Amino acid sequence: MSTPLFKVFKYLVISLIFLVSITVAGFLYLWMGRKGASYNLPRIIPDLKIEGVHLTRALAGKMEWELKARSADFFREEGVTRLDAPKVVFFGNGDKRIELTGSKGEVFNNTNDLAVSGDVSIVSSDGYTLRSDLLRYYSEKKIIVTESKVFLKGRGIDMEGVGMVADIERDRIFVKKGVKAVLSTGEWGKR
Repeated sequence: MSTPLFKVFKYLVISLIFLVSITVAGFLYLWMGRKGASYNLPRIIPDLKIEGVHLTRALAGKMEWELKARSADFFREEGVTRLDAPKVVFFGNGDKRIELTGSKGEVFNNTNDLAVSGDVSIVSSDGYTLRSDLLRYYSEKKIIVTESKVFLKGRGIDMEGVGMVADIERDRIFVKKGVKAVLSTGEWGKR
């Protein structure tokens, strides 16, 4: 009753199922490896979750920075604490202060470095405002760095550029490239 065409079709279907099974088994073997999963899935459940965060860092009796955030998720194994709506105040020489805010942030637990992203703003106690989409603070060097576009506004200056290094202790900002600035002589004359 079986026609030769039906037998060929039946063998093709069986061969196709066998080939797909072998392929899936091979991928599973490669994916799982011999000792379990070959990569770690990113953790989405933190080891510790804190609402209403307030942290400070002092070095040699001098306040380095103060951090507040809506919430923090601590991931021990990854060595990072993720922040929601961080606000950081850096204390410079004398009574100089720099306030950094953003939508999200990360504190790298081993180094106390900090990355802030999303509508990032820095306001200095001497009247300057800097905006960018991503900044990183290096605790050991006490510098703020970005490779993103930056906008700086203050007394007598309106500037933009790409990439920046701000040295908190020396009270200096270096914009790396694409600098465009408008200087207002009225403000400079009053200094």
